[in-house]
Amino acid sequence: MPVFAVNYVYGPDTDTRMESRPAHRAWQAELHEAGTVLASGPLDNEPVPGGLLLLQAADRVEIERLLATDPYASIGVIDETIIREWTPVFGPFSQS
Repeated sequence: MPVFAVNYVYGPDTDTRMESRPAHRAWQAELHEAGTVLASGPLDNEPVPGGLLLLQAADRVEIERLLATDPYASIGVIDETIIREWTPVFGPFSQS
């Protein structure tokens, strides 16, 4: 199953994002338990705050559908979402 690297770039409304963080993390935990989220976590604030998610799904359309259910998406704290299919060659996510 394809693996996708998703990079979130967060907007300036840190207060709203922090208030919604428990729901965002619960959403991730549910997807992790289902085997969809392989790893996730915040990126440092330089040059801008963001997050990185490694997800597996059948295709990009499925990734986009899942990301639309992220509580952060519904409150508008994500300024940009970059989705790239990733082929892990070494490490725990490699498919060899």
